[in-house]
Amino acid sequence: MVNLLLLFGLIVLVLVLVSLLSPKNKITSTKKKLYILSLISTVIFALIPTIGYQVDSNGYHYFGFPAEGFVYRGGLVFSFSSLGLLFNFFLFYWFFKLLLYLWRVLTVRVKM
Repeated sequence: MVNLLLLFGLIVLVLVLVSLLSPKNKITSTKKKLYILSLISTVIFALIPTIGYQVDSNGYHYFGFPAEGFVYRGGLVFSFSSLGLLFNFFLFYWFFKLLLYLWRVLTVRVKM
């Protein structure tokens, strides 16, 4: 339970820091959509059992792609890898931002 609260607190902290560091202290609707999309993608890719699934010698199961985000230790014990989730969040954010940029560039060239 504590790990889950730390995860959500970390996500809120990242969103607040990004909003404070952005020019003129405002987040556009496009950035909000990219944040939400990257957060959803991070959780989905961490929960898909066939992608990024590893088992170590202790029997712990690690989930997440490209970095591990969730750890199943047996029984009802789950934990979160905060740095892995944070890395995945920013990786997906930049990936979607690049896709959006490419989409805008290609649609402008097609209209000419």
